[in-house]
Amino acid sequence: MNKRERFYAAVAGAPVDRPPLSVWMHFVTPYATGQQGADRHCEFFRQYDWDLAKAVSDYRHPLPDGMETIATPADMARITVQSMDHPTYANQIALLNGIRAELGEDWPVIDTTFDPIQQVLRHAGFSALRVILDNPREARPMLEAATETVIRYMRELAANGVDGVFYSTRGAATEACVQGYSQDAYEDLVRPYDLAILEETTGLVRMLHACKSHLDLDRVADYPHEVLSWAAHDPTCPTIAEMRERTGKCIMGGIDQAKVVEQSRPEIRRDIGEALAITGGRNFILAPGCTFGSNAPAHVFDTIAEYGRDRDAAVAA
Repeated sequence: MNKRERFYAAVAGAPVDRPPLSVWMHFVTPYATGQQGADRHCEFFRQYDWDLAKAVSDYRHPLPDGMETIATPADMARITVQSMDHPTYANQIALLNGIRAELGEDWPVIDTTFDPIQQVLRHAGFSALRVILDNPREARPMLEAATETVIRYMRELAANGVDGVFYSTRGAATEACVQGYSQDAYEDLVRPYDLAILEETTGLVRMLHACKSHLDLDRVADYPHEVLSWAAHDPTCPTIAEMRERTGKCIMGGIDQAKVVEQSRPEIRRDIGEALAITGGRNFILAPGCTFGSNAPAHVFDTIAEYGRDRDAAVAA
């Protein structure tokens, strides 16, 4: 199977020669052009021969000129729907198109984006979450604007031939988590906007990433998605075995992104083997539970990559 066939078969729960494999990390691209970002990503994809060309997004939802954070309810009123001509979106589309041009059609291209609150706070600072939670009435127009912006961006992804989107939401993070949500805040300020975006994300494989710890995955169980991702090794989150019993969706995980930078080769192989044993390698994508840190040593990437290369070599023989 080529990479595209393997990816779509895994998503559908169909037989695969082996589960697809993906690792991703940040390349400090905000100051770079889209093409420079594409070049950095492609070098990484080719070096380890990952099955998914999963791009990260380092371009942030813009704040109005002169605005540094959200300090008052009035600040939220200044955040409006953004044009897709803005460099935040134009550069990321150029990055994705550059990846496609370099890698060709057989390599699935996946983008990354975030729920509307994250869209704003990743530029304004997450301490501003308190202003949003304390002022829900004033927050709703801002979240509606951010939601419409993301929907427009999803349409751009589909129009440009991107295969899927890794949609990160913190909606499943409960109050026990730093930056988590009470049930009421989740239902008021997160869920409606997540649903609006995911329901409009047509033509793409929706890879739902439940971000952070202390997760209540029942909150997002009915979200439209084809793939489910979360930090399954976090002791405050459900395990892969637990979720295999609760969902028929393709599961994405198996690598402990929090510990892998300090793991030995045998420990990494152990985690991979356990995930494959639980899932049977079907309806499964082998991947970390979130973004890799750039401090990961070379043996970590080599050990993960050898899983795919060894099995591909065995099939070829």
